[in-house]
Amino acid sequence: MARTLFIDPVPQIQNTYSVLLDLRRRCLDVMRAGFQLRCVAEAARSFISEKHPNLLGCLPKSLGFGLGLDFREAALILNSKNPNLFAPNMVFSLSVGFHNIPLAPAEKAAARGSVRKLSKYSILIADTVMIQGGSETPEVLTKHSVDWCDVSYFINDSSDGQRIVLESDGASVQSVAHGTARSSRLRDRKRGFQEETTCGNRKARQAELMQQKIVSKREEAQHIHNGHQRASSMLSKVPEIEAYISTREYPNDIPSNEIYVDVEAQSIFVPVNGVPIPFHISMIKNTVQPDPDRNSTYLRLNFFAPGQPLGKDVVPTTTSVIEEHGHSSIFVKEMLYRSHESRRLTAAYRMIQELRKRFRQHAAKAAEEADLVAQEKLVKMRDQRIPRMSDLTMRPFISGKKTTGTLEAHTNGLRFISKKHETVDLMYENIKHSLFQPCENEVMVLIHFHLKHPVIIGRKKTHDVQFFTEVVDASVALESGKSAMYDPDEIDEEQRERHLRKKLNDIFKEFCKKVERVSKHYQHKLEFDIPYRDLGFHGVPHREMVLIQPTVHCLVNLTETPFFIVELDHVEHVHFERCTLRATNFDMVIILKNLELAPISINAIPMGELDGIQEWLTDCTLTYTAGQASMAWKSLMNLVRNDDRFYEEYDETGQPKPAGWCFLQADDGEDEEMSDGDEDYHIEEDDEDDSDEDDDEDDDESEEDNDDHEDVADWESMDAESDEQPPA
Repeated sequence: MARTLFIDPVPQIQNTYSVLLDLRRRCLDVMRAGFQLRCVAEAARSFISEKHPNLLGCLPKSLGFGLGLDFREAALILNSKNPNLFAPNMVFSLSVGFHNIPLAPAEKAAARGSVRKLSKYSILIADTVMIQGGSETPEVLTKHSVDWCDVSYFINDSSDGQRIVLESDGASVQSVAHGTARSSRLRDRKRGFQEETTCGNRKARQAELMQQKIVSKREEAQHIHNGHQRASSMLSKVPEIEAYISTREYPNDIPSNEIYVDVEAQSIFVPVNGVPIPFHISMIKNTVQPDPDRNSTYLRLNFFAPGQPLGKDVVPTTTSVIEEHGHSSIFVKEMLYRSHESRRLTAAYRMIQELRKRFRQHAAKAAEEADLVAQEKLVKMRDQRIPRMSDLTMRPFISGKKTTGTLEAHTNGLRFISKKHETVDLMYENIKHSLFQPCENEVMVLIHFHLKHPVIIGRKKTHDVQFFTEVVDASVALESGKSAMYDPDEIDEEQRERHLRKKLNDIFKEFCKKVERVSKHYQHKLEFDIPYRDLGFHGVPHREMVLIQPTVHCLVNLTETPFFIVELDHVEHVHFERCTLRATNFDMVIILKNLELAPISINAIPMGELDGIQEWLTDCTLTYTAGQASMAWKSLMNLVRNDDRFYEEYDETGQPKPAGWCFLQADDGEDEEMSDGDEDYHIEEDDEDDSDEDDDEDDDESEEDNDDHEDVADWESMDAESDEQPPA
């Protein structure tokens, strides 16, 4: 095995390395059973002369050799003159590279470090491969990656984090200008580096980010205002309730003086002066059957009508009908029927209840499946060995208390097959974020997929699917704290556990690399990301204290259910509550770009994590503010959504106000008297009292200006009596 490592490479070196990877793939493609050994060298020379003729003179004469009784078999040299044939189970060392490539001064003008002293350079990649039977490509026995991100290191990288552009086969592939920069800063930043960045620099950077956000939001609001009429015309309307188009569609056997239930049309006919009138089941609020008297039985029908509070389970069609016709039409609120035969009303009552139940179930299912997207069918991989990992547990469970099985990677997606032969397919195109979390202090090693569109698993809709293996049982992990320090059995057990953790981490990591290679081979983009444990912090996102770790694109906790995943691209602003000198912990509130969604809260974060979180948010170009009090976010978000001038510096009357989320920032000046409520956090405050330097008696009198005159008189008499008393 041979790899070339690059330190601070220039774009020309990276482009040459991409050509070498293409050459390696071309050589592997012709190493098949029945082909002559000289085909490898001929294919290499043909590829270089056709695509990159300037590198033809740098190509070596031999591209490897066979491994057998001798380390280098003389009869199995991979050159252009060897007529021998490839046979199954033969093992070769494929060595491709370029030697003495000239590096012009213009190509290394922007170089850093020792690269500026180079005039020539060479690149080499060598792997051990085994020939397969039939027409299959050879199996690469070398497990080390050849990807550019795994062999390149930027020690003297620029501060702006911008990376170079890779040119491969005429296609310009930009290597993650913003995401890679964020990843590089997160992976290389340690806790000790926080001392180098002062609080003043961070505040200046935050002020700059806040100003950029305000400017961008103003431009966005202007575009939305200009295209409001066009966008409003494109909005889809909720369909009207329509049980029957005309009276011709009425059932033929409708009794004139009885309540009739039409299950197919989801309607009921009620007699009004002997005429059957249809009502759709969605307009019926409830049905009540009061206690009968001696001679009669009663049935009351309650309908949805304007002026009544609508429940959460009301379908959108009912809400739209009431909102559209509530001001111009007459609605029936209640109907009461009496009958001497209890059997008929009781039967009608039961049928109406059953129809309402079916309608609610159908509406709930339709609402749940509204955002489901039809997935493409899985195409199994036939021409090569399928990457597979067995004895995995899937969450959420398909059925029962636990679902275990095997995960396979195919042409366009992943397939999980349980021991009960239940299958779950995850398409590569539907995977938004793929995460691999090794087991360090956890009891499991896992692979997590966050989906673009939800899928149905176990009759429930989910955006997250996870596959994991437990290293130790949770109960065993809790009992391990009671063991003796110098017990030989315990030491052996800990040693076995460390070996098991390392083995499982290697197995999962290797499987992730295989999945990445398969998806890349079939033109799909799938890359696994690892959470940054060094930047993690403890908090309570749901019910219990967990370790929350950032990734390149998300903030996650994957070990406990329900999963906690916040995409950084969806974050609008972050606010810290209860940030006081006396507090031991604080709360973190994440405001999403979709203001219709409630903010996400992480409670009880230790105060020592505040500087690290703020530094990480600044690196991710996210704005934040800090305050001393907790806030009523439901009412606050209503004010923000309804304020058209939220990002403006002046209100409707021309008075200055904080722009955007700046009003959440606690003042650092002399304002020490802060109220405990939410009054300080209104967007528009009425400053009625202009004199803040009066004495306590003037403050008391000014606070009572809005009370009754009798109360003011009482206070003045009490002040007069207090003035007559001599000082103590």
